[in-house]
Amino acid sequence: MRQIPVKRELMMDELSDTLILQSLSVDELKHIIDICEHWEYEPGESIVTEDSVSPYLYILLEGSVDIMIRGKERENIRVSSVEKGDVFGETSIFVDVRRTASVIARTPIRLVNLSRDPLFTYCKENSKAGLKIFTFIIYSLIHKLSGVNKNLAFERESMVTQEDLERLKHLFPKSLEQILDH
Repeated sequence: MRQIPVKRELMMDELSDTLILQSLSVDELKHIIDICEHWEYEPGESIVTEDSVSPYLYILLEGSVDIMIRGKERENIRVSSVEKGDVFGETSIFVDVRRTASVIARTPIRLVNLSRDPLFTYCKENSKAGLKIFTFIIYSLIHKLSGVNKNLAFERESMVTQEDLERLKHLFPKSLEQILDH
């Protein structure tokens, strides 16, 4: 992980290509650059650690990251990915809650992070831009929740039900004698 100095002209172009900021005007973008921190990470480096608390929203400018959750056996399970132009860490903008997943760089990445207090101040001073940003954040959270719901429904649908077990029960011998008689 390495912090990179913000180059305003390059940053203007890159931020205008991100989903969260693409509808902002040039003036609105100029002001948001002042509250961004620019970072780069190598593959395998951790950006966010599950169960940690931080006030940052991340915007991925280059590369891709894996979203990982610790399983029952404490191993990391990849549940999704985030690609160039998208965001992660939206919930942390609203409240101090433990992160629900770890985020690991899959490729070399560059990102900007926005901290809660400076972002809220920006949105207060630039209400039109703030409305656009928070509308996107809400949409993004709804979209991610919808994906989780679909995965959960698929997982439950693919599970063996009690009805399935009852049907299978008739196919198997009920006792050792029945097995030995055949």
